[in-house]
Amino acid sequence: MRTLSLPVIFGLGELAPDKRNALALVYLSSVMIIMGVNFIQPALPAMIEPLGISEAALGLVMTVYTAPAIFLSPLFGIVADLYGRRLLLAWGLVLFGLSGAAVGFAPDFTWVLILRAIQGIGFSAVIPLTIVLIGDLLDGDSEVGGQGLKVFLDRVGYLILPPLGGLLATIAWFWPFFFYALAVPLGICALIWMPETKGEVETGTWSYLGNILRLSRHPRLMVAFSAGFLRFFLDYGFLTYFPLFLVRAHGISTATAGLLYAFFSVGAMLTSSQAGRLSAGRDKAQLLFVAFLVSGLALVAVPFTPGVLLVGIALFFYGLANGVISPMQKSLLTQNAPTELRGGIVSFDRLIQQVSKTVSTSVVGLLLVVTELTTIFWLLGILSLVSVALMAALLPKGQTRLKPSLLRPS
Repeated sequence: MRTLSLPVIFGLGELAPDKRNALALVYLSSVMIIMGVNFIQPALPAMIEPLGISEAALGLVMTVYTAPAIFLSPLFGIVADLYGRRLLLAWGLVLFGLSGAAVGFAPDFTWVLILRAIQGIGFSAVIPLTIVLIGDLLDGDSEVGGQGLKVFLDRVGYLILPPLGGLLATIAWFWPFFFYALAVPLGICALIWMPETKGEVETGTWSYLGNILRLSRHPRLMVAFSAGFLRFFLDYGFLTYFPLFLVRAHGISTATAGLLYAFFSVGAMLTSSQAGRLSAGRDKAQLLFVAFLVSGLALVAVPFTPGVLLVGIALFFYGLANGVISPMQKSLLTQNAPTELRGGIVSFDRLIQQVSKTVSTSVVGLLLVVTELTTIFWLLGILSLVSVALMAALLPKGQTRLKPSLLRPS
C-alpha cells in the first residue's frame, strides 16, 4: 500500500512508515465518513418531489443518521478502549458502505430512513476512532498538527463532495448514495494494515467507567464537550438547510448551491493547515472562544447579504472559524485523556455531539413550520455569541491544563 506524504506545514515531522500507513487509513476513513452528511446535503431538495415528502421532512434524513450514535457512542468507546480499535474501524466502514449504497435502491422514503439509520450505526463506530487514532499515533505538538491535517483533508472533502453530490442529484436523487460503496474496500484495508493502538486497561470495566466519569468532569474537558455541542448544533442547523435557503432566496440550482460550499471549505482549510502554529504558546480554549465569535457574526450576516457572492464570503468566514474550532476542540480532548481512557472520552464527546446534531436538525425543521429560514440563521448566530460567554465561565482563571493526577486515574 502506498504511504501518505504528510506535509511539513502541519508540523508532523518525520514519521515511521507504519505510522504513515496507519495515518493514511485514518484520514481516508475520516473523509469517507463525512460523506454521510455533506455529500447529500445539497441533494436533499431533489428528494422532495420523487419521494413525495415535505420540506420539513428533509431533516429526518440527517436525524435518523445521527440518532444511533446517541446510544451507541458510549458502547463503541468502551469497546475501543477495552477490546481494540482495528476491528471496530473495519467493521464500521463496511457497514457504513453497504447500508449507504443500499439507500439508492430504496423504494420509498420509509426505507430511506431505515437504511440511513443502519448507516448511522457504522458512522457511530468509525467517527470517534478517526480522532482517537490520531491521538494514539502522534504526541505533543505533532498531535495538534495531525488533528489539523484531519480537518484540512475533511475540508478538501467539503470542497469536492457537495458540488459532486448536488450535480449527481440533478440526474436523480439516489445517485449520490451509490458512492458510499467505496467504504467497503477501505474497511478491508483497515482490517489488513491498521495496527492495534489501544492502551493497557489494568482495572475492571466498572473502575474504567468510574475513571471516565471522574475525568469528564474536569473544566477543560467540559469546555471541549461544550464546544463540540455548539459547533455541531450550528453546523447541522445551518448547513443542512443552507441549500434550501439558497434555492428559495436566490433562485439557484442545487448544483450551484453545492459549489458555494467551496467558500466554507477554503476558509477551513486555511486555518486548519496552521493549527499547530496557531496553538503554539496559546491556550486552545481561548482560541475556541474567538473562533465562535467569528462564526456567530458570519451566521448573523447570511440572511442580510443581498448577493450570492457575498453569501459565499460570509460562508468563507464561517469556514475560517470552523478550521480553528475543530482541531482545537479535538486536541483538548485527546491531550487531556490518557491512551487507556481516550476512546471513552472521545466517544462521550461524540455522544454529546450526536445529541446536538439530532436536536439541531429536528429543532430547525420544527421552526420552519412557524418562521422563515432567514430568522433561523439569525437565531443560530446569536446562540453562538451567547454561548461563548457561557463556555468561558466553565474555565477557571489560570486553568490551562489538567493535573497529572487526573490524567492517570487510579
